[in-house]
Amino acid sequence: MKINEIKICGITDLAIANFCIDNGADYLGFVSYENSPRKISFKDSKNIIARLLKPTNTVAVTVNTKIDNIKEIEDAGFDYIQCHGSESINYLATIKKTTNLKIIKAFGVSNQNDLIEINSYKDLCDFYLLDAKPNDREMPGGNAKSFDWNILNNQKLGKEFFLSGGLDIYNLEIALKNNITSFFDVSSSVESSPGVKDKAKIKEFIGKVKNI
Repeated sequence: MKINEIKICGITDLAIANFCIDNGADYLGFVSYENSPRKISFKDSKNIIARLLKPTNTVAVTVNTKIDNIKEIEDAGFDYIQCHGSESINYLATIKKTTNLKIIKAFGVSNQNDLIEINSYKDLCDFYLLDAKPNDREMPGGNAKSFDWNILNNQKLGKEFFLSGGLDIYNLEIALKNNITSFFDVSSSVESSPGVKDKAKIKEFIGKVKNI
């Protein structure tokens, strides 16, 4: 039977991090983007990662961060770097060559044309992440909006991907029913307010993903 996996993004404190792990989260995302209400420094992320009660996959969510900062991300104890900006193939190649970090490359999707270049990144990353394409006034991600998942029909992406963007317990049912993917990324819908995670919502969402 297919096993679904979930990434809880926007972790900012240890208690929530451990709660997520205890309730079945497979990945924890720590956002370094300056304008995000979920922003956390690499130093503070490192302190949380060092005190996790159980091993889990930790993800540094970055947006066009300077390549000079990549070593700091690895030193903080992260397993993955999520590149959520306009990072180039050469940028990812440098990460792959100079660190042991695994790579998640995010792509904003609004129509099928946004999928054309994805496969050129295939050999450089471990996962894709597909999110709703932001407009000029929005953040690169975490905008609590979804895209038309029908765009993914009959697409051969060549890589497992996280589905992201406005996921909640209601549209999650549609994603699960249609077997869109086995990997799910959630942030805002498991919060009581921007940046403040809600334990009840986290537990409910994970339960839906894991069918428990």
